[in-house]
Amino acid sequence: MTRRAWAQLLVLAALWGAVYPLIEVALRDLSPVVVVLGRVMLAAALLTPLAIHRNALRQLWKHPRAIIETALVQSTIPLLLLTFGQTYVPAGIAGILIGAQPLFVALLAVRYAPDERPQGAAGVIGVALGLVGLLLLFGVDLNGGPKAVLGGTLVSIAAIGYAAGSIMIHKRHADAPPLGVATSAMLVTTTALTIPALFNLPARPPELSTVAALAVLGVICTGVTLVMFYTLIAETGPARAALAFYLSPAFAVAFSAVFLGEPITVTAIAGLAAIIGGSILAARRAEPAPT
Repeated sequence: MTRRAWAQLLVLAALWGAVYPLIEVALRDLSPVVVVLGRVMLAAALLTPLAIHRNALRQLWKHPRAIIETALVQSTIPLLLLTFGQTYVPAGIAGILIGAQPLFVALLAVRYAPDERPQGAAGVIGVALGLVGLLLLFGVDLNGGPKAVLGGTLVSIAAIGYAAGSIMIHKRHADAPPLGVATSAMLVTTTALTIPALFNLPARPPELSTVAALAVLGVICTGVTLVMFYTLIAETGPARAALAFYLSPAFAVAFSAVFLGEPITVTAIAGLAAIIGGSILAARRAEPAPT
């Protein structure tokens, strides 16, 4: 890759890693439902004009039930679970747990997407290594009692939702414009959460820091990053663009330590390494034979 592509990849990974500290700041004055709605509404406002300009929505919405189901599984439910989970789980740990998404893709693929299942001994070892990392986090770092375990479980289920959603996209919308899928997910989630959010509005105006965190979360770390990700895919290919996903948990841990004062424990680093290493092994695919 070129230096420019590497720079884009690192910026993308950093922005994705910043999601979890920003959610934690936004939750100081806002309920999880309002945080998610604010995030996706801002992202939708940014993405929808671009998707319309590129005619990226028409094909998807010829089959509205399919894209609505996919958006609920891949976006609405995981975003809610992640944000509710972060009321009990530190931002850095949440970032690591979400980083296990490729492991869950590999496990679900055994049943639902055979072409995406782990390849050979390396794939099996990768899944096992990643699961060890998860157990390490749950056994040591999530030591705040039942609420911490509940929060970790919610975040882990969110990762499973993202994984299931990615398989649904692969099977149902492989030929659809990725920008259209992302925009549709933001629009469906906005529609689904508008009324529930009205019943969860704060009793007093949020602090300026909360509003700023939500604005950055929605516009930059959701809307802009989706555009960056698909641009990077077009320029470097999906495999190299996916490196940003593997790097983002490390940024989540670093940002949480620097800006929120969260401790970096040995087990968190070990769990992070195990999950990232396991995810890379589990996601490896055999290179196609030359023709």
